Amino acid sequence: MPALLKNVRTRLTFWYVLALTVILLLYAGISLGLVYMNLRNNLDHQLEQDYEIIEDLINVRPDGSVSLEEEDDPYFHERWFEIWSTDGRRLYESRPFTGRSLPPLSSGAQEKSGFSFHSLKLDHDLRVRILSGKINIDGHWLYIRLVRSEEQLWRELHTFVLLMLIALPLAILIAGWGGYLLARKFLAPVDRMAETARRIGEENLQERLPVANPDDELGNLARAFNELLERLQKSFERLKQFTSDAAHELRTPLTAIRSIGEVGLQDRRDAAHYREIIGSMLEENQRLTHLVDNLLFLSRADARSFSIRPETLQLLPFVRQTVEFIQALAEEKNQHIEVTGQKDLVVRADRALLKQALLNLLDNAIKYSPQNSEIIVRLRSGENGVALIEVTDRGPGIPPEHREKIFQRFYRVDKGRSREMGGSGLGLAIVRWAVEAQGGTVQVESKTGEGSTFRIILPKEQEEGRKSADRHR
Repeated sequence: MPALLKNVRTRLTFWYVLALTVILLLYAGISLGLVYMNLRNNLDHQLEQDYEIIEDLINVRPDGSVSLEEEDDPYFHERWFEIWSTDGRRLYESRPFTGRSLPPLSSGAQEKSGFSFHSLKLDHDLRVRILSGKINIDGHWLYIRLVRSEEQLWRELHTFVLLMLIALPLAILIAGWGGYLLARKFLAPVDRMAETARRIGEENLQERLPVANPDDELGNLARAFNELLERLQKSFERLKQFTSDAAHELRTPLTAIRSIGEVGLQDRRDAAHYREIIGSMLEENQRLTHLVDNLLFLSRADARSFSIRPETLQLLPFVRQTVEFIQALAEEKNQHIEVTGQKDLVVRADRALLKQALLNLLDNAIKYSPQNSEIIVRLRSGENGVALIEVTDRGPGIPPEHREKIFQRFYRVDKGRSREMGGSGLGLAIVRWAVEAQGGTVQVESKTGEGSTFRIILPKEQEEGRKSADRHR
């Protein structure tokens, strides 16, 4: 049985037929009970009519005996009834059924007043319905028992049950077949989706599942899968582009190292020449190492293998320490880095990640700002309880069409110039990830020819949390 129910259509049909069978059985049971009650009520009504007729026919003699005016009732000899006195004597009996008799009148029945009905099974399995009644005629109390056969009632019940036994299996069979056809029809879109999904691979990720009806559950499922495929396609394209860009970026310093080495081996030169060659190779090696470090950082970020460890940071001391770390690069170009802003700004962030993001912004500012220029790092509060770290340079600026793309991996506004400056197009991508991983955002404002301002926005540490942290120190 479990093997037959592996198919969803079969399971749906099975449970549909099972539920329908239970419902039909309940309906048949209730219908049978109602039919029985209706037939028995009709029989009781007939007994009441007989009782009224017999009551009108009874005459009580002075000695207590009774006589009946038989000629007034054309069906008199077809009625089965008994008349009893209060002392338990049977005064009259009309019994059209030979060889069958009723049990004596019980003392409990004699004490009852009004009508009472009950069923009884006599000899030879004859089922009868009995009406017992107590009446007063000319000052004499009498008991009357009328009897009607229930055989017609049970024959009609048997006929009804037989019809049910024939109709129910037939109805269940038809309903089961119809349910299977309906299940197959309504689940046909699932089969089509499955066939399409099996065809989708690396070479045709742009293909989508068919959506027969976007407003029903299956259509919603197909749209959800299509949205998943859309995300997978974009991720796959980004991965392909990332792999291609990474290979290209790695090839450049490797080619440079090889070329420098080959040129150095062509002729015998003095030691100074070879020292120059080795220095150039070490420079390219440093660029290659920096690129590999950035690639590893982003790979770990994509794999979510970074453990974010937020802590309470006083922004001004933290920023000044970070600026001191990179100050030497600025001094090579006679640049000055000015740190200004609020002294009481406190955020809760990962120290290492925030330092990495700020160093990348400062490194870009130093690279693109001219010599003898000033780079300003400003700290201030923003709306909605945020802290802002702004890095403003005096570089060439970023054209409007590039501002939304500069945070993409390996994207450069000026590819040739960026490569000459040692850039790989990964710094700003690292900045965005490092800030957003801590619940912040990165913005850029730029004017072509005047410079750019990169803004790190982080939630400020709440006053209560800061005081609590200070108490635990």
